[in-house]
Amino acid sequence: MSIICVAIFIIIGITVSPKLGYQLPSVINFDESISSLIYHSHYEPIDDFMILLSNYGREIVWLGVIVFMSIFAGWKGKKIAVIIIISFLIIIPLNTVFKNFFERNRPPVEKQEIHVPEKTDFAYPSGHASIVAAGAVILIILYRRERELIFSIALAFEAGLVCLSRIYVGEHYFLDVIGGVLLGAGICVLTISLSRYLDPIMTGVRKRIQKEP
Repeated sequence: MSIICVAIFIIIGITVSPKLGYQLPSVINFDESISSLIYHSHYEPIDDFMILLSNYGREIVWLGVIVFMSIFAGWKGKKIAVIIIISFLIIIPLNTVFKNFFERNRPPVEKQEIHVPEKTDFAYPSGHASIVAAGAVILIILYRRERELIFSIALAFEAGLVCLSRIYVGEHYFLDVIGGVLLGAGICVLTISLSRYLDPIMTGVRKRIQKEP
């Protein structure tokens, strides 16, 4: 599954990258049409909410998730928090590498309908989408018993809104976000598959803590 996600991510990147010379007009037209539809669907009562999600839905919310899982969700939660952190630490530099490899410019904004800080880096993939998607997939896979699933679904919904907000505020094209989701999902699935190697470490830490007076 990890290989499939990353492979599709790379294929999309090739088809939208002006640098590599393999852009498909049909893909670009589709991408720009969907992106324009979302960007021009502004509705003033939710503009501030979408800006808030775009600016803080990644760092603040998911930092809060890590803290919550570490403190209130037992040893299972601590392990999940470690998996989320490892995934993020892998994804963040990969985002920079792929952005500079594909060199896709961000959407041109002829009229600034929503005031957000202008980004100067490249667009593909969306860093916000890759981070929140990774966190959401980890929770859906590992934190899904009874009431846990409600928490995980709520965070998956929040991740979806963050992804949508990046197009809504004009920072990304539709396929930038899809690429980010694929990259985040691919990396986090790989991290989960390797997380069994964390068990001896977590068990050792737990025994050490329990032995302390």
